[in-house]
Amino acid sequence: MLPGRGGMLPLVRVGTTFAAEASGQTATDIFEHSEKPPARIHAYHYLRGIDGRLPGDKDNQREAEQKTQLGQNAVATEATEGLNQSDYLRRLARQMKEDNARWQREDGSGIRAVGLLGSDIYDKLMILRALRPHFPGTVFFTNNYDAHFERRDDWDDTRNLVIASPFGSTVPEIYIERRHIPPFRDNNQTSMYVGTLVATTKMKGEDAKWLSWQPRIFEIGRRGAYDLSPPWYRWQPGQSKIVFESHYKKNEKTDRWFRDWLLTPGVIWWLIGIALTVLAMAAWISMSIARRALSGGGTALERLKRGLVSTTFWLVCGGPLIVFLVALAAQYCAPEEPLAFFSGVSIWPTEMLRLIAFMLAIFFMFKAGFDLRANAKKIETDFSFAPLRPTQFRWRHLGIGIEHWRMKEPVRTSRFSAEEAWHAYLCRNKFWPRFIRIGVLFALYFLFSFIIYKLFPPPPIPARGEIAFKIDKLVFFLTAVGLLLLSFYVVDAIQLNSNFIRMFAREVTKWSREVVEQSHRKPPLSEKELSAYHEIFFVAQRTQVVAPLIWYPLLVLTLLVVARSSFFDNWTWPASLVLILAITAAWALGSAILLRRAAEQLRETALNDLRRFRLLGQESEAKRQTFDELIAEIRDLKTGAFAPLTDQPFIRAVLFPGAAVGVLAVGQRLFDIF
Repeated sequence: MLPGRGGMLPLVRVGTTFAAEASGQTATDIFEHSEKPPARIHAYHYLRGIDGRLPGDKDNQREAEQKTQLGQNAVATEATEGLNQSDYLRRLARQMKEDNARWQREDGSGIRAVGLLGSDIYDKLMILRALRPHFPGTVFFTNNYDAHFERRDDWDDTRNLVIASPFGSTVPEIYIERRHIPPFRDNNQTSMYVGTLVATTKMKGEDAKWLSWQPRIFEIGRRGAYDLSPPWYRWQPGQSKIVFESHYKKNEKTDRWFRDWLLTPGVIWWLIGIALTVLAMAAWISMSIARRALSGGGTALERLKRGLVSTTFWLVCGGPLIVFLVALAAQYCAPEEPLAFFSGVSIWPTEMLRLIAFMLAIFFMFKAGFDLRANAKKIETDFSFAPLRPTQFRWRHLGIGIEHWRMKEPVRTSRFSAEEAWHAYLCRNKFWPRFIRIGVLFALYFLFSFIIYKLFPPPPIPARGEIAFKIDKLVFFLTAVGLLLLSFYVVDAIQLNSNFIRMFAREVTKWSREVVEQSHRKPPLSEKELSAYHEIFFVAQRTQVVAPLIWYPLLVLTLLVVARSSFFDNWTWPASLVLILAITAAWALGSAILLRRAAEQLRETALNDLRRFRLLGQESEAKRQTFDELIAEIRDLKTGAFAPLTDQPFIRAVLFPGAAVGVLAVGQRLFDIF
C-alpha cells in the first residue's frame, strides 16, 4: 500500500527485547533488499511500556492515560519524572517533524509512511495519538492484529491503520470444518488456538504450515478491520486443485463481493430491466411536464427534448451508470483496492463522484449554450431583431475572440443601432471566438496550477495497487480539466455580457419602430426618449439566463469537495489544491459580481436619462406622468441582474457548498454513532 516510490519510511519500533529488534531489522531488510525499494528506511526506537502501567494496575488509570491527546502544538502537560514516559512521545514527534522538514528540503520528498513495530497495543495507540496530528496524510502501518484497534473510541487515532498480521481474529472455515468459533481478541489467541488444534490432532501439521504461509493484511475502517488479503487457500493431498475459501454471500468486506453478486444468475437481466424502466419513466415525466418557455407548454416532442437537457435527467440516468462502470473497473481491473462505500477505506466512492462531476461539467457547458441560444431567439422575437446570418468559417473570425469593444465617440454622444450591437455580441458568442478566449485562459491557468503543484506537492493518494493509482490520476485530471473549462466558459459568458452592458451605458442606442410601437405609451414618446427604457428590459431579459450560469461551476466544485471528504477514505486537503480551487471559485464569483455592478450602473444611467427627459418635458403633465411610470418600472425591476442582492444567483451559489459540507458532516457523525 506504499503510495508510490521515493520518500522516507520511518520505522518506530520497540527497543527493549531481542525479538523486537529482530522484527524491526527483518522489516528493514525486506524493504531495503526488495527489487523495487519503495522508500528509504529510517528507524526510531521507543521503550516498551510507555505509560508505565503494569498488567495488574487499575484499568481506569490506563484508560485515562490512553485518552490523553499527545503530540499537539500546545504546552506539554506530561511529567518528566516517574514511570510514565509519555513526554518521550512529544520529543519523538518533534524530532520526526524536524527530520521530515530536512528531507523535504534536501530532495523534495518527506515521510510517506510510518511503521509501528511492537507488541504492546497501548504503546501503539499512544504513538498514533502523538504522530497523527503532525502527519495527517501519511500511511501508518503496524504488526499484529488486535481487536482494540477497532474500538469506536479510538477511531480518530486508528482509522486507515494498515495491519500486517500472521493471523486475524478467526481461522478460515476450510481448515476447521463444522467448528463455529467466535472471533478472538488478537492474533496471539488465534495462533494459540491453531497450535492447540495441531497438538490435539484436530488439525494436521501440513495444514498449519499452509495456514502460516498466508499472513493477513487489514485496514481499520469505520466498521472495523477491513480484510485486504487474498482468499484463504488449502491444498489437500490427493486432490489436483487448491481449495479456495468462497466469498459468495458474504458482506462487503470481501474484495470481490460485487463481481460475485453480478454473476449471480439473472442479476444482469434485472439490472437491464431497471435501466430501461428508469429511462421510460424519465421520458414519460418529461413529456407530461408543461414547459413555461414553450408556446402552449410545448408539444410532447418538444417537452422530451427539453427533458433530455435537464440536470435531473442526467443525474438519474448518468449517475447510476457511472457507479456501475466504476464498480466493474474496481473488481476486474484493480482488485487490490477494496470496493466499499461507507467503511472509509476505499477511493472508489471518490472516483464515482468525480466522474459524475466531470459528466456534469461537460453537460453544463452544452446546457449553457442551449439556454443562451434559446434566449437569443426569444430576444430577437421580442425586440424585432433580424437573426444573425450564418457565415462560413474564416481565419479572421478567430481575431474576434480577443478583440475588445471599441468606443470612438465621447460618452453618451454617439448613437448606434441596437440590432448591430446585438449582432456584434452574437459574433463574439460563437464557438471559435469563445474557444480562443477560453483556450488562452485555460493554458495560462493550467501552467499556473502545475507550478503550484510542484512547489507544494500534495500528500500520497490513499490507494492500493498501480492500477488504482493510475485510475485516480486519470480521473483527477479529467475532473480538473472539466472544472476549469466549465469555469472559464461561465466566466467568459458573464464577462462578455458585462462588456455588452457597459457599451449600453456609454452610448445611446437606436431601436426599431416596431419596438417603439410595442411600448404603447400615451402620450407617445420618441424612440430616443424610450431608448434607456428598452436598454434596461433588454439587459434584464438577457441576464435572466446569463446570471444563473454561476451555479454550474460551484455545483461541480461542491461535488469535488464532497468527493474528497475523509468520510470515504483518508483524504486530506493540501495547500496547493485549496489555493487552486479557491482562485477558481473567486474568479467565477468575481465575474458575477461585476455583472451585477454593470447592470446597476446601467440602471442608474437610464434613470438619469429619463429624469433629464422629464425635466425637458415640463410643458406636458401627461408626458411627465409617463416618464414617472417608466422610472418607477425601472426602479422596481427585480429580474435578471437587477434582482435584489439576496436573490442574486451568486449569493445563493456561495451558500450552497457550505450547506452541502454541513450535511456531509452531519451524515458522517451519524455513521460514527450508529
